[in-house]
Amino acid sequence: MGHDAPPRWDRRMQQRLARGEAAALGELYDRFASLVHSLARRVLGDETAADRITREVFGYIWENPDSYDPKQGSLRSWVAQLAHRQSVHRLRQAEAAAALDRGADAPGPAETERQIREASTAARADYIVTSMPAPLRAALELAYFQRRDYRQTAADLGVTEDEARRRLRLGLQLLSTAHNHRTLPPAQPAEPPPRGTGYGRQL
Repeated sequence: MGHDAPPRWDRRMQQRLARGEAAALGELYDRFASLVHSLARRVLGDETAADRITREVFGYIWENPDSYDPKQGSLRSWVAQLAHRQSVHRLRQAEAAAALDRGADAPGPAETERQIREASTAARADYIVTSMPAPLRAALELAYFQRRDYRQTAADLGVTEDEARRRLRLGLQLLSTAHNHRTLPPAQPAEPPPRGTGYGRQL
């Protein structure tokens, strides 16, 4: 995808984390913290909860760098998957607690699952848009956020109308996968006991 680092960087980062390099965790945080936080906030709708998920995800990565398999995709995608899983897990916990509090007035399981699917789909759509190649993302933003038709999009981007249509079609095809994506089960526990700077392994 457009913002993925080169595979060599991914492998090197994993190796550095496995050696316990605190600087590596700092670099990873600087690169991906905003992604994790935005995905968590999209699912949970709460800034404080998103802060907590961000801490949990990077704590889990610090404790379990070998959980990442470069053969399965980019490090960015793996980090986003962790954020998504943990956020959905927290959302399920929050909905279950709210259902206990509301008793008979609580929504049924089907309604709760629908809300979780909607939040999960919205977060995945956000991730897809920010991850897709810049030309596709620019075309979608013009067409759907600024309400340009394909002719205006072509003029704004300085490309042919056929190219504008191609970019919009490809962008929409990528975006449509958000609706076909199953809600993932929770990730491994990502809440190690705080030590050092707040992560489980001593920095």
